[in-house]
Amino acid sequence: MRALGLATLLLLSGCMTRYEFQQPGAVPFRTGDLQQAIRNYPPLLMGANVHDATGTPPRSCPRSGSRVEQKGGPAFDYLGASPTNPDLCRVRMGPDTAELWYGIWETDWPGADVAYPALKRIFAAQTGAIEAFDVRMAPGREYHDLIRNEGVEDMVLLGRTYRAMKVSHYREGFNGNNYRSVSTVWKDMDSGMLIYGTYQHISGVPELDDPIIPTRIVP
Repeated sequence: MRALGLATLLLLSGCMTRYEFQQPGAVPFRTGDLQQAIRNYPPLLMGANVHDATGTPPRSCPRSGSRVEQKGGPAFDYLGASPTNPDLCRVRMGPDTAELWYGIWETDWPGADVAYPALKRIFAAQTGAIEAFDVRMAPGREYHDLIRNEGVEDMVLLGRTYRAMKVSHYREGFNGNNYRSVSTVWKDMDSGMLIYGTYQHISGVPELDDPIIPTRIVP
């Protein structure tokens, strides 16, 4: 299996057969279960070192030669943006190389066509904006997926302070699937690298995916 811990931490691959988006800052236009999932999203907590996002997105893709080494996983070597789209990042993860939207969602994953505009809106949104959609992978593996802009955080890592946009992903199962989790990544505003990540299991079968704990960051 390809080593995709960097991407799957935030957005696990799935087959999107039904989706609807909330525009940044707008009231969700979908009724029913997806709105309830939005209400179930654990509340946004703003720490003292987190500032409101102003609508300025982080850099889409790190420059070629950027590198994040992480504890317990492969290093992520950034190879620059694809010549076809500046938001499409080429990343080498261990022995494998892939193209991922913003370094998060691989292009050959089902749902990539809708994940790209969702991420684009979230990165350019105000703090608290949510994108919401449904993912159907297989019977028993159906999910409400929500992505939220959680502001810009001043993070001290490895002796340096980074300004990073904090984006969380809440996943809630439905149709008999009781899975729930929140994953969060921090994308450096200046370099575009994902420099930190967490995974919080709430219920159901846990995803066996590691957090991003950097041991060396090379912009």
